[in-house]
Amino acid sequence: MKNIIKIIFILTIGTFASCNDFLTIIPDDRQVFETYYIDDKAVDANTATLYSAYVWQDFHINFMWMAGDELSGDLFYTYAEEGQFYLMNFNSTNTFMTAGWDGLYRVVSYCNNIINNMPNAASANGVQEAAINRGLAEARCIRAFAYYFLTEYWKDVPIVTDNNMSGDDIRRNTQKSVYEFIRRDLEFAKEILPATPFQAGRVTKWTAEGMLAKLHLTMASHLDDANSAENFAKAKEYAADVINNSGLELYADLSALFYPAANNNSESLFAIQCTQDGYAYGNARNVSLSRNENINLGNSWGAGKGATLSLQSAFENGDARRKLTFMRNGDHYDNLAGGGYDYLNVNKSLSKEETANEMLNHVRKYIVGANADCGGKAGATNQDAGNNIYLLRLADVYLVYAEACIGAGTSTNDALALEVFNKIRQRAGLAAVSSITYDQLVKERRVEFAFESINFFDIKRMSYRNEQSAVDYLNSMERWKQYVQNSNYTDEEYNAANMYHGGFTPIEPEDDVDGTPFFINPDIAVITFNANQLVLPIPDGTATKTPNIRETPVDYDF
Repeated sequence: MKNIIKIIFILTIGTFASCNDFLTIIPDDRQVFETYYIDDKAVDANTATLYSAYVWQDFHINFMWMAGDELSGDLFYTYAEEGQFYLMNFNSTNTFMTAGWDGLYRVVSYCNNIINNMPNAASANGVQEAAINRGLAEARCIRAFAYYFLTEYWKDVPIVTDNNMSGDDIRRNTQKSVYEFIRRDLEFAKEILPATPFQAGRVTKWTAEGMLAKLHLTMASHLDDANSAENFAKAKEYAADVINNSGLELYADLSALFYPAANNNSESLFAIQCTQDGYAYGNARNVSLSRNENINLGNSWGAGKGATLSLQSAFENGDARRKLTFMRNGDHYDNLAGGGYDYLNVNKSLSKEETANEMLNHVRKYIVGANADCGGKAGATNQDAGNNIYLLRLADVYLVYAEACIGAGTSTNDALALEVFNKIRQRAGLAAVSSITYDQLVKERRVEFAFESINFFDIKRMSYRNEQSAVDYLNSMERWKQYVQNSNYTDEEYNAANMYHGGFTPIEPEDDVDGTPFFINPDIAVITFNANQLVLPIPDGTATKTPNIRETPVDYDF
């Protein structure tokens, strides 16, 4: 499919060139459609674009991890507009927020283009009905994902199905309407899509059902809704069907799960397809999140980024995911730096000297190193590594099932919930549990999906259950706490065996001001999260293009 993606962009560059702005959409050129959709292959080629990193670029390159990982308190970063999501001082002028909004509506516009124009044109050319319906189902399934992200970040958002709508006609629809719109798209998709992908990386019936489970869990989490209990039951039903009948399994090699070798594995239900075709076509995280050029032998912008102290504390001793999520002092990796890398807090022996950041660690997940480390798929220095970006994993469906079993309560002993919950823990090298509390579920999801940019959605579900609990949870992370390097110590002391968070000093400033090589900065402003920040503001640029978007949201007319 990746070759098809490349070909389709070459063939249709004129058609797809103007999609960067909200509602600056792919032109509806009837003549182009009638001459393009001439056979099944043309339909498949066009739907292939919906998976491309190029189409998802404005979402995944920056906004996805800034909002998904910084907002959730997992990723530390404080620089300029990027850091506003961590410092909780973002507003409607943030350019990355605008890019995220525009990027998701860009995906919607591509889907709408296929949904509205492909069937008639393809049918007129004698294309088989099965191919047409499958293409429709793919587009509606992927559109549902885009709208799920939109409504969980911005709550009430416009449902746009016509790419030629005037900006004056755009109004926000209620979140309840958006949920119903997503549900209808996914229900359509699950009835049409095949149980096995007809091409590697394509969405299937199980993708739609897995996302339906997550959608119903999200709707159910609104505990004051009259249909909450029914939605918990539906979430269980859909997740159980995926678990019991799909034949899919967790990917066994946890160490390779985020490398190109694992692309489109049995755990991957939907992933952005990344190719090495230049900027925006591949996975940018090998550049944007890696510690420095020693890691990938190229450009790197991740020196100031790392797992927060709170996230580090969430990992149990012996959890294999820890080393594969973030690198800390004393870790060794065979598949980084072109053949091997030792992480030290301070290392002045390398061509690029390394020093500690405020979190005493750096990001590991999605970092694939140099070409020698990942089968030649690290890409150039223009952010185009070849490892896919997961949007839905089977592990997510497993934990959705467990959360649905807990429902509005506080724990579950459901046999299937325990089975799949423990499969995830056992893959990580941890002991099985005999019951699952809601707090355990939240913690397990946090460590399993750290740096996959979905943990903020878990916090949103928590807020639907009890808004104050979500605010308290975020504030309990004390994200202002960070380490300072004490210049009175030597490099050897900086790199001692216990020089990592949790291994050498209390994190309370009053307990340790400057008596160790690293100490918590006692003179830094407290970062406070409030309920208003659970919903992102509409970007200013969008309000200019669509002047009625700030009006009171309305129900969508289905």
